Amino acid sequence: MIVFCILISAIYACMIAAIFILSIKPSPVKTRVKFEHKRFSVVVAARNESHNIGPCLKALLAQQYPADHFEIIVVDDHSTDDTYKQLRETKGISALSLEEGQGKKAALALGISAAKYEYIATTDADCVVGERWLAKLNESFNQSGATLITGPVKISPCDRMLSAFEAMDVAITMVVTAFGIQRKLYYLANGANLAFAKKVYEATGGYQNHIHHASGDDVFFYAEAALQGNRIGFAGDAEAIVTTRPQQGWKQLLQQRKRWATKTRAYAGLNIWMVQGMVVLVNISLLMMLILGFFNPSAWFGGAVILISKGVIDFIALWLATDWQNNRRAMKFFLQGQIVYLFIILFSAWHAFVGGGYNWKGREVR
Repeated sequence: MIVFCILISAIYACMIAAIFILSIKPSPVKTRVKFEHKRFSVVVAARNESHNIGPCLKALLAQQYPADHFEIIVVDDHSTDDTYKQLRETKGISALSLEEGQGKKAALALGISAAKYEYIATTDADCVVGERWLAKLNESFNQSGATLITGPVKISPCDRMLSAFEAMDVAITMVVTAFGIQRKLYYLANGANLAFAKKVYEATGGYQNHIHHASGDDVFFYAEAALQGNRIGFAGDAEAIVTTRPQQGWKQLLQQRKRWATKTRAYAGLNIWMVQGMVVLVNISLLMMLILGFFNPSAWFGGAVILISKGVIDFIALWLATDWQNNRRAMKFFLQGQIVYLFIILFSAWHAFVGGGYNWKGREVR
């Protein structure tokens, strides 16, 4: 049993170390001879975002990018607050209302169908982009020769236990995302920071092949595009980071994790399953050793091996990840976050296998 714990800890440590070392090492890029300002249609789906839509639109309208090279389209998804009213009163954007269907994918599909430019950029209605966001996405397209780009997302503010946990979790997820894309091992993405050629969206059928999944407008579309031979890039520049607010409470966080878990079973490819499986396995092993210790004290030694080795590698990884996002203040909650993460990852793994519904922005999803 002790040998098993040491083995699991060693594999986990090696996996995390490899992800960081290989994601830091730059992957070859294809540089275009001619730099060009691509034209973007920024599409945002919004539902019950009365308190967030104002800052989101203000940031989008303040882009340091040629004004005649981008448009902003926001689609209201049957909001029950005054989100759509705010959209109609905002100058400089196109406000649409979803009439047929419901959900984020339907809203995005409507916005993309109305887009007049050849490149689509998406973010979420509760996010704030930097003033050079479009410029950095454009730079990534030109430097990489990719037809799809995803970029980093960070949580702010992170001055409480809940928000700090989210900030650390999202920061490490962004590193894992960058690693997979750079090494062409798997393709994760975050819908809060995406950009892609409209022709790729049309060639893959958009969201139709996975419309039965309420979430996954990002990862399923990108994975399918990659299977068809499209090149995917990662915009790792700090100015490409999109900021989103933390969940309001633990109940909302658990609903979010249930929503994310529902799409996990549909992930394609052995590599991403290996990464996620190892994370779940090391946490299950730790919990098992701690419980077995009440019946066989020697098991506590195995638990200590996992706890210490996991704690050290996690601290180093999170220190580097939060530093990259200029979000290191979240690390003051590292110890509490380790305890919370143990139960959150097991909660997510359970719902990934058993499924179930969740509540999303006042809507029950089954």
